[in-house]
Amino acid sequence: MLLQAAGGQGLVAVGVGYTMARRRLELDALLGYVPQKYSRTAMGIGTIKITYSPWSIPLAHHRWGLRPFAVGAFGSYTASKGLNSSRDGKYEKGYYWWSSHTRVGPFVGGQVQYERPRSTHRDARTISFYYELGSNDLYLTSWWANRGELTLREILTLGLGVKLHW
Repeated sequence: MLLQAAGGQGLVAVGVGYTMARRRLELDALLGYVPQKYSRTAMGIGTIKITYSPWSIPLAHHRWGLRPFAVGAFGSYTASKGLNSSRDGKYEKGYYWWSSHTRVGPFVGGQVQYERPRSTHRDARTISFYYELGSNDLYLTSWWANRGELTLREILTLGLGVKLHW
């Protein structure tokens, strides 16, 4: 189970995940939400992401761990009736080549983990705090086409989250 704030998957997102390959590979599915206060209309965002963390460094008697580097990719779909309203009827068909609803992109990140002593099978075994710094296809394409105008800071997103592993 995971909870994430920002990072292009909604103001807040909740989800589930599966860890494999000796805890180096994670596959997550999230549902995010952006309130109308921060957009033209309220938006729901569904995201699938995969994360690879090649290294784990044990800390403090092996209860704490650091995964200093992770790399991943995501695909998301935004459900919102008003997403296209800013360009409807203003441009000829085919002017915009990208979908307003679908985004894909890369990210890098890291995490700190704490392995709890197990008391019951219902308790979470590990708690992880993570960050992701990423972008998406539209931001990267816009940056490439306008390198003198857009900075990397304008196209990067930062997501912070917590994961509970059973």
